[in-house]
Amino acid sequence: MGRSNTGRKQSKISTAIILITLLLLVVVVLVKSIQLREKKAELQVQAAEITAQIEDAQNEHKKLEEKEDYMKTKKYVEDVARNQLGLVYPDEIVIRPEE
Repeated sequence: MGRSNTGRKQSKISTAIILITLLLLVVVVLVKSIQLREKKAELQVQAAEITAQIEDAQNEHKKLEEKEDYMKTKKYVEDVARNQLGLVYPDEIVIRPEE
């Protein structure tokens, strides 16, 4: 009978070791799962920020292209000549307010 008890004790110990190992494995998987969810949330926030930055850059690019197109026009040249250089057409009359 001594051997039967020893066999049962070893079986119980083996079962306990397996259960503890499985429990530890489940805990590790749960912890990693939580960490991955947190990382996913962080990355989603970063992706949203980057998307907003891309949209801002695209809008700025569009404005610069529009300004470039305007700077190629006769109207732009006239505006610069009038506002920055004080030039006028020969047949224009300039009226300036008294200071």
